Amino acid sequence: MSFRRGLISVIVILIASFSASAKVYTTPILADANELLQTSPEKSLEISDRYIKQRRLTEKKGASRVHANDETDHTVRTPLNTINALQIKAQAYSLLNDSEQALNTIKLAKKLAVENGLTYTILETRLLHAKFYWENLKNSATALKMLDNIDAEIEQTQSLKRTKQVTFLQYWSLMQRAVIESKLNNDNQAEKLFIKAKQLLISIDDPSEKITYQLTLGRHYLRHSHYDLALDRLLSGYWLAVENEDNAQIASANYMLANLFEQRKVFDKALEHATQAGEFYERYQRSQPLAKTLTLIASIYEQQNRYNLALVHYFNALDQESELKHVVRSAQLRLNIARVYLQLYNYPKSEQYLQQARLLAQQTGNDVISAETQILEGKLELAEGRIDKSITTLQAGLIASSRIGQINLQLMGESILSQAFEQQNDYYNALLSQRRYEQLFASQQEKQIKSNVEVFKQQQRMLERSLRLEEMERQQYENEKSIYKQQKISLFLISVIVLLITFLVRRHSVAKQLQSRLSHLRSELYTHPRSGLRNLRMLNARLPNSLQQSSANFEQWHLGEIINEPLSDRLRFGLFEATFLKHIYLQQGYQQGLEIERQFGEYLKEQVCKPARLYHFSDAMFLYIEPNSRLNGEPKQLADSIQQLVSNFLKEHQLDATVCIGMAEYPFLPRAYTAINDQELIDILLMATNAARLNSKQEPGSQWVHLSAIDAAPAASFACDNIRKACIQGIDNGLVKVQSSSSSEFYWNPDHDFDKNVI
Repeated sequence: MSFRRGLISVIVILIASFSASAKVYTTPILADANELLQTSPEKSLEISDRYIKQRRLTEKKGASRVHANDETDHTVRTPLNTINALQIKAQAYSLLNDSEQALNTIKLAKKLAVENGLTYTILETRLLHAKFYWENLKNSATALKMLDNIDAEIEQTQSLKRTKQVTFLQYWSLMQRAVIESKLNNDNQAEKLFIKAKQLLISIDDPSEKITYQLTLGRHYLRHSHYDLALDRLLSGYWLAVENEDNAQIASANYMLANLFEQRKVFDKALEHATQAGEFYERYQRSQPLAKTLTLIASIYEQQNRYNLALVHYFNALDQESELKHVVRSAQLRLNIARVYLQLYNYPKSEQYLQQARLLAQQTGNDVISAETQILEGKLELAEGRIDKSITTLQAGLIASSRIGQINLQLMGESILSQAFEQQNDYYNALLSQRRYEQLFASQQEKQIKSNVEVFKQQQRMLERSLRLEEMERQQYENEKSIYKQQKISLFLISVIVLLITFLVRRHSVAKQLQSRLSHLRSELYTHPRSGLRNLRMLNARLPNSLQQSSANFEQWHLGEIINEPLSDRLRFGLFEATFLKHIYLQQGYQQGLEIERQFGEYLKEQVCKPARLYHFSDAMFLYIEPNSRLNGEPKQLADSIQQLVSNFLKEHQLDATVCIGMAEYPFLPRAYTAINDQELIDILLMATNAARLNSKQEPGSQWVHLSAIDAAPAASFACDNIRKACIQGIDNGLVKVQSSSSSEFYWNPDHDFDKNVI
């Protein structure tokens, strides 16, 4: 069960954590009810109550059903939406000043949230519970204790630590604490809490909360007579509300601005803002705030000595408060009416309303109204000439005012008492009363001066910040100019780099295309068109760097792949003639011959493995090269390998497997590695292969001939233009050793004995 509840809590938190802004209601009915809270709490209460009554609560069938918030069936309501509806009802009751119903409803919502294991909703509901305790019952101790418990649980709940919604819970808690501390006159503590709340507000993307923060902070400054700071905050909240077209917040800002201007004796602006607020509350029939606004307007008129207008608005406010059954406010309004009648010299009416106020004060036990009633009664008695009675009443009122710490009442009482003593010709007591008045006034002024000093310091800090801000703005402007120049330079450089990169990419692309074409040309140039083997169409005049690759444009023998140390590596060459290729086209036709030659080429590619290499030298002749790691290797081994290679292919085709092989090693002269170049070595191989072909005419079958210079053969004996003639002479002189598969006498081609220009 605990695991299921934990899973449900995580799912609910994930659903609620799409943004750290105000709650989003997926059910349109509840969204409408929530929007109506500030304009028409009666309708909001009616909608949410109807939602709960007309729908049945879904049974708990699992985690998915508990947190589901999408109600396609309009006859049911999920637990989460039910809790949301109860929260809206509780807030509506609170706004309608029905504290008992508000507390009972929020307790029911909390119980349902606990039953379904909705962690976030539980904490949210408990915050509302604490808020109602404070706003309706003014029970600060209980409210702060509840907030302490909520904060502790937020810290201990692991599932909330990774969610953005926890920021909202912490923000609400801090704001409630700040409001309570402000009301308890803990000015410094309240401001610290407001600062902490503002840090959390930055991460909350909710314009309505930003407006509420500004107005709440402005109300705090106004309560503690920091008028300049209050004006700044309230105007900020007012224009934010105007920008967001939040009429309810605009009306609230207008009411507080009217209070501020009224206290600062700027009656025209106070009346303007109060009238705008009153029009809104009257339009939406908000009785409670309308009564407060009417009272404020009446107070402004009273201070302007426009008593008839003041009476009209006081009576209108009294009608509203009587309907709301606010006894304390009704008593205060009757006191105000009595004070106005006293100014109009209508003593009977004034006495009538004072008696009503006294009775209401006794019923409620409100000491402030009782003390103010006694002072006004003393003033009325003084105006009627009952001086002794007036002095007694005023002294009782002053004692009550002193006991409850109402300095304003004490000032008014001492002033009237001094006048009473003066009319009684008791100048000594009149002077004492005047001195007490001056002391109280001086004390109040001292507090006001301290407040003004603090405000001045704050204004000084704000001015310094403003000056620093101007300097920072100037530096920022210069930096922006510098950055703009750097951006232009960077843009130019980036453009150059882009062009360069484009050029390089283009060049690389062209080079790649050319390389591809070159590779294709190489393939066509160095690949035999029929067999597909590499051929030797081009030979350099010498073997550069001991037969290493000498050119990047033309493929050589790639002897450099084998010869890493030119003076020590050796190669063995075998030039063989496949006799069947001379007759295959005549015997089997062009297409068949072409196919057999292609198959033969593919076969040789597969059989010859690196580091050995095979080249298609001419139509029927192939050049085979391999490392000669064994210095005493017999030529017969190489000949047998080549014969076996050809025979294995021709078995399937039943063709003549006769081959004529001419063999030699590099270096041909052991004592002079570079004495014979590549063309001369090829000529030696051709001469040996021709000798093997001539032998095969005399003796049927494959023949091979191997030529090799003896170790002591001098390089000078081969230093002539005709290598074939030099080889024949070397054979005659015993400098060139001839090995063959035949014992017959060799017949060398005599053409080269006389034609020295033939290579």
